Amino acid sequence: MKIDKVSGAHVPQSTLQNAKKPAELSQPTKISEPAMNANTAALEKAQSDMASLPDIDMEKVAQVRAALARGELDLDSKALSQAMMQFHTGHE
Repeated sequence: MKIDKVSGAHVPQSTLQNAKKPAELSQPTKISEPAMNANTAALEKAQSDMASLPDIDMEKVAQVRAALARGELDLDSKALSQAMMQFHTGHE
């Protein structure tokens, strides 16, 4: 039996073209201009505040290192490895 790629391979598109869109997707939500400006201003302020912060709080890092050295903190390596895997892969 010979399989011909042309014959029988046509799938009618009419069912896809006539499909109705959900109501929430067809009509975008409009945001008023003053609300948008307020949101933009708040975001810009938050971004500038965050830009002034250091990327790493070295004082906190030093405190945690000292607590680990003194034996005040226990490190659960299994929990840490699971958290790292979940963060980097999206699942355990």
